[in-house]
Amino acid sequence: MGPELFISTSSNDRESVALLNDLFHEAAGQGVSDIHFQEQEGECRVRFRLPGGLVDRLVLPRHTARVVDDKIRSRAQLPAGDRKSTLDGRMRLRFPDCRLDVRVAISPNISGQLTVCRLLDQANAARKLANIEMTVAVRDSIQRIVEEPNGLFLVTGPTGSGKTTTLYAIINELNDPSRNIITIENPVEYQVAGISQINIDGHVDFAGALRAVLRQDPDIILIGEIRDAETAQIAVQAAITGHLVLASLHANNAAMAVTRMIDLGVDPITLVASLRGVTAQRLVRQIAGEPAYQKPNEAELAWLRLHGMRFHQPPHFATPQHLMAYQGNVPVIEFIVVDAGVRRAATHQSGAQAIYAAASLQPQFETLAQAGARLALTGLTSLSEVRRITSEVDVVAAGESRLGNILVELGVVMLPEVTTAIAHVIHERQAGRVLRLGEALLELRYCSPSVLLRGMGQAPSAALGVAEKLMSEGVVARDAGLDAIQDWRTVGGSLFDRLVEAGLCDWADLHEAAGILADDHV
Repeated sequence: MGPELFISTSSNDRESVALLNDLFHEAAGQGVSDIHFQEQEGECRVRFRLPGGLVDRLVLPRHTARVVDDKIRSRAQLPAGDRKSTLDGRMRLRFPDCRLDVRVAISPNISGQLTVCRLLDQANAARKLANIEMTVAVRDSIQRIVEEPNGLFLVTGPTGSGKTTTLYAIINELNDPSRNIITIENPVEYQVAGISQINIDGHVDFAGALRAVLRQDPDIILIGEIRDAETAQIAVQAAITGHLVLASLHANNAAMAVTRMIDLGVDPITLVASLRGVTAQRLVRQIAGEPAYQKPNEAELAWLRLHGMRFHQPPHFATPQHLMAYQGNVPVIEFIVVDAGVRRAATHQSGAQAIYAAASLQPQFETLAQAGARLALTGLTSLSEVRRITSEVDVVAAGESRLGNILVELGVVMLPEVTTAIAHVIHERQAGRVLRLGEALLELRYCSPSVLLRGMGQAPSAALGVAEKLMSEGVVARDAGLDAIQDWRTVGGSLFDRLVEAGLCDWADLHEAAGILADDHV
């Protein structure tokens, strides 16, 4: 086996080689995705690509820059003397605590050359879903989908958002000798034992490779990226005909991934027959150490309101102790299950907002902004980081409010408490017990019965369900009840307040119909 780091060949390059090894090791520890070596005015500017953008690391003098260039070219097996061509290579580095695959791209320019080294931490190749930051509800939904024998699962996000890591985490959940798993990538980023991995090059494209793979009796197919109409069509047909297809796609958010597939020419009815779930994700920097907490400023409050987050009393969000107190990355995940409501919106081609409206009723669903704000509340990242990875394109029009969101807006529970309660519902379901979110909130003592009922009165599905029960049991006269519901739909607020104020029932009737004991009986 050859050397696993950059090596010194003389006393003249010893310090430069040590610096180069330290630089790559430091970058790996900080979650840097790319290292840029930019020659200019006889020096070399070194920058790290972090989720927030490029950050200056140091400037190398001419002699050191020349040694660094020689060592990178040598390790990546690129010609030392060719400074007029664009070059692509690959190298591996092994440190005591990590192993890196590095893609090297060199291009000449008027000031010298730019060398970009893309870092691929091979530890990511072994990750499973449990090793990726996501809510229990999202993880449970993904696991249930990928356990199905067929269907299409899409992951969307910009370059460097962790899409490949998420896809391989799913592959690792499914990788066993009973399955034939084949990946098609450009290039193969992580090497995994037990699966077949095809590297796209000049001899074959994604569509051609996918057609060939379908003749090789696959159970699971991973497509590195759906880029064109032909690949999209074949992927959907493969999912319909008995294969589980995992693929990445470039779109701004999860709902727009669905419309993007339709824009690529996939028939909407065929698409929704195959599509099982869509994940959109971004990476934000993770706060290192103990964060400080502070109330949002006016601009942050406006951003929260824009993204549908209103608080009776704004909570405190995490912020780093100083500007550079970040280390590593954490994903922000938006996940849509393709259920009947989403299928209906996609089939009618009603647009991304209609898909979001349907998804908003799903217990695991959070927009990118909402998921990021929750992470900032729990101390993993800051609100400024979350604002950086969202835009007005990601703003979701108001749909039906869910009980958890209403209770948060009323200021009676915190967003992380709702997430914990949803996880409790899932845990109990797995144990064979059916539990509603409201019941979980009561069991965990996050709110009182009267507060829960107050929130239910503003949640359309819950409020209408209780009202219908009261009318069917004769407690509320149906004609009067329907009039109250019509007024409530127009004015808003709490349906329960309207029923009580109209003298149609009392709070004891509402507690009984909702199946919630009054406070003094708990």
